[in-house]
Amino acid sequence: MEKQEQGTEKVRGVVSLLKQSKIFSDIEVLEFIDEDSVQLLKIKATVKDGSILFVTELHAANYQKYSYPWQKENGDVLIRWDNAPHFKEMKTFPYHKHENNGIFPSHRISVAEVIQEIKMRLDKR
Repeated sequence: MEKQEQGTEKVRGVVSLLKQSKIFSDIEVLEFIDEDSVQLLKIKATVKDGSILFVTELHAANYQKYSYPWQKENGDVLIRWDNAPHFKEMKTFPYHKHENNGIFPSHRISVAEVIQEIKMRLDKR
């Protein structure tokens, strides 16, 4: 498969996961770069309750960064999973999540796992 096709498949895969979950009312690809040296994907997915999930993934040869903030309409963060290289003392460094004004250990979470977590929390409401 050609490089460009692989990138397009990645976007389609993430969008497909979001659509299949049936918890999102709108999915918008904000930015997509697919070059030999870097791939960047940014998506805004509006949850049916009005909250928003942003998906950001950056892949380069020796570097991968992700951030999946789920927030209220007003911008208040409900949970944000990311791998920004701070909190070096955390045993799961660089993987962590922000929730309830705290920072907690996490793992390299996938978009599918994020969707499941949001769905579980919505079902509890």
